[in-house]
Amino acid sequence: MRAAPDPMPRLGVLILGEHPPEHLREIVRHCEALGFDFFWYADEKFYRDPFVGLTVAAHASTRLRLGTGVTEPYARHPALLAMAIASLDEVSGGRAVLGLGAGGSGFPAMGVTRRAPPTALREAVQVIRALLRGETAELHGRVVRVHGARLFFPARGDLPIYVAARARRMLRAAGAVADGIIIAPYASPPGLRFALERVAEGARAAGRPPEALDLAARVDVCVADDPRTAREAVRPAVALPLWISYPNLDYLEPLDLPPLPPAVLEVLAERRYERIPEAGRLLPEPYLDHLAVAGTAAEVAARLRALVETGATQLIVRPVPAPGTTLEDLLDRLAAEVLPAVRSVTRPAAGARGAAAPGRP
Repeated sequence: MRAAPDPMPRLGVLILGEHPPEHLREIVRHCEALGFDFFWYADEKFYRDPFVGLTVAAHASTRLRLGTGVTEPYARHPALLAMAIASLDEVSGGRAVLGLGAGGSGFPAMGVTRRAPPTALREAVQVIRALLRGETAELHGRVVRVHGARLFFPARGDLPIYVAARARRMLRAAGAVADGIIIAPYASPPGLRFALERVAEGARAAGRPPEALDLAARVDVCVADDPRTAREAVRPAVALPLWISYPNLDYLEPLDLPPLPPAVLEVLAERRYERIPEAGRLLPEPYLDHLAVAGTAAEVAARLRALVETGATQLIVRPVPAPGTTLEDLLDRLAAEVLPAVRSVTRPAAGARGAAAPGRP
C-alpha cells in the first residue's frame, strides 16, 4: 500500500546532459541543498548518457529521487532499460525511478521508427515490471519482443515507473499502467486539466484508482526581472516538443492557440534538430503562455501555483536561464522567490480534478 497523500506538491528539476561530471555533481548537490525532491535527467540524443549522469548524481546526493526524464523503448530495448534502472537503484540505495516516453530525438539519425507509442509503452512497462520482479520475461508484442530474458541480480519489484504523455491515447495508456504521469508540455490550467481527465479515464478503465498516481507537470521555466527577456529565452524550449511530435499535433487542440505559421510548419517538417531555435523565434505569443512558464518571479510563482491548484502533485521544472545568467542563478532564484509560494498551495480534492494526490512512490 502507498503512504498517506503528501499535503504539499513535490518539486523536481530536469536537466539535459549538457554538463560534464564535475559540474553535474555541483548541480546535484545544489538541488538537494535547495530542497528539491526529484532530480530528472533527460535522454536527449546525443548528449551525455542519462544513466551515467544519474549514477554521478547518486554519488553526489543522499536524499534526491533520481529519474530518467525520459528515456524510450525504441532505441533502448525495455529489457536493457530494466537492467539499467535496477543498477541505478542499487547504486543509489533505492532512490531510482524510471521515466519512460515515446522519445523522438535522434531517431532520424539512427534510423529508428517510432511505432504505435501507446502500445509500445504498455508493452515496455509490462516487460520492465516482470524483469524487476525477478520473473522471466516473454512477450511477442506488436512493438516489443522479448524471449526468456531475466535479470541475473536482485531488483526492487515495486520500483516506480513514470510515463510521459501529451496526446489523448498516450495519456489514457499512461493512466492505465504507470505509477506516475509526466505531463508535458502543458503549462496552463486548460491543457493540464485536459490531460488529467484523460489520465483518470485510463486509470478507471483499467480498474485502478486515479488517486494512486503521481501527476507531474513538466514545465520549462525562466525567471527574469524583464518578463520579455524570460519569454524570449523559452522560445526554443517551446518549439522542441512541437518538433518531436510533428506532424501529430492534436495535443494542441484543448488550448486556445492560433494556427502555426507556415514558416514554423516548414521548419518542423524539415526534421532538422538545429533549426528548432528558428521555429521558436517564429512562434506566436500565445504558444509561450500555454507551453512554458516565463516572466518575473511573481508571475512565475502565480503560474506554477495555478498548475498545482489544477491538480499537479509534482512540478518538474526544466530551468531555462535568461541570457547572462547561469543554471545555478535560476535555481537559487526559484528556491528563494518562487517555490515557497508553490509549496504552500492546498491541492484540490480528488473529485475536483479527477485524481487525488498520491503517496510517495
